[in-house]
Amino acid sequence: MVVENAIKIIKRLEGVLDVQELSKADKKALLKIECIKKDDVIPVVNEGLNECLKKEFCLVMLKTDKFRNPSKPTVLLVTDKGRILGQELISIEDKEKYSDQDNVYFLSNNFIVFKPDKMTRSAGIGKELFLLPPIPFPELNEIEEISDVISGSPSTMGDAYIKNKFSYPDNPRLATIIVAFNKKIKKVK
Repeated sequence: MVVENAIKIIKRLEGVLDVQELSKADKKALLKIECIKKDDVIPVVNEGLNECLKKEFCLVMLKTDKFRNPSKPTVLLVTDKGRILGQELISIEDKEKYSDQDNVYFLSNNFIVFKPDKMTRSAGIGKELFLLPPIPFPELNEIEEISDVISGSPSTMGDAYIKNKFSYPDNPRLATIIVAFNKKIKKVK
């Protein structure tokens, strides 16, 4: 019943075309696809999806560009010491905020890299990696029986696996997002 309620809520959101529950086999397949590639020049760590796959329930939604923007950046360039070197810009306000600053480089229309300061240059920055963090999914907060709600975006290969699995169109304008949560444990009195 909890999963069905979550699916109903997500299906009602603007820009959502479909919602399905992932099986344990799907979760294992996605985890294998999303493993860190150590050969990459700058590795990608999909922490958001990895955290989702640890939850009791995982739903996959197919969305259009009409779906709301995330509440925080979904891609960060960081060091292995936790320093943020760059980030995705998700709103027009973010783009305007950084467009006048001379301490950033625009790598694209919606991704910036912060210029290094003197301390960083002298100390070295450490190993760089792209981090895809877990993203809040507040639309499910109204369901009292669940906890620990997060979402994550699969990689291009993970997205292709999901689209193939659920017979979704192979359309670059459509994307998949994983929404995951745990069932609240009832306290025994």
